[in-house]
Amino acid sequence: MGCAGPRCLVWSLWALNLFISSVYLAISLVTFHNVKHGVKYLVQFENREAFKNSLLAACILGFLVVLFWIIFSFFVLFLRFFSSLPLGYGVMLGSCSHTGFFMLLCGLVLQTHESLASKFRDLKIWSSPDYQTYLATFIFNYILCGSYLIMFLVLIFTSGFFTKKEDRASSYTAKNPAGAPPAPPAASGTASGNTFSNIADNHGFGTNWSNSYRGGNV
Repeated sequence: MGCAGPRCLVWSLWALNLFISSVYLAISLVTFHNVKHGVKYLVQFENREAFKNSLLAACILGFLVVLFWIIFSFFVLFLRFFSSLPLGYGVMLGSCSHTGFFMLLCGLVLQTHESLASKFRDLKIWSSPDYQTYLATFIFNYILCGSYLIMFLVLIFTSGFFTKKEDRASSYTAKNPAGAPPAPPAASGTASGNTFSNIADNHGFGTNWSNSYRGGNV
C-alpha cells in the first residue's frame, strides 16, 4: 500500500520526531553528566540535595521516557505489535500525549535552574559549551513537547482512517447460509377468496356427501 493521505502524514511526523528525539537523547546524557559533576562543588549551598535531585531527574527521566517512546512506537508501527489497528492507534495516541506533557515538565525544571547553570559557567566549573548544552537541553524539551502534541492532534483528526468500522446495522442483518433455500414469506392476517373456497371444497363438513344428501346444488 502506497504512502498517501493520513498514513503519509503520520509516518512523516514520526520520522521528524525520531530525528529530534535522537538529538535530545545525546544532549540530555551530556547535561546529566555535567550536572552530576557540577553539584559536587555545592558544599555550602542551601537545599543542595533538592537542586541536585531535581536536575538529575529531569535529565535522566526525560531521556528514558523519550527512549521508551521510540522503542514502543517502533513496535507498534513497524512490527504491528497489536493485531488490532484501532488498539494500536489508541495506545499511540496516549503515548504521544503523555510524552509531550512530560517533556514540558522536564523543560520547566531545567529552565527554572538556569541561574545555577550560569553560576557553574562563571565559576569555571562548566565550560561555555557545557552551558550551551544545558540551554539546548530544555529548548529541545519544548520542541519535543510541541512535536509530540502536534502528532497527538494529527492522530485525533485522522482517527477515522485508522479506526474504520463496518456499519453496525449490517451486523444485525440475518443472512442465509450458502446453498440454503430462501425462507418462506410470512403469512398475512387475511387470506384470498380462492384459499377459502379451496378449503371449503376439500376439507369442509360434508364435503364427500352426494348432492342428494346436501340438498342439491344450492
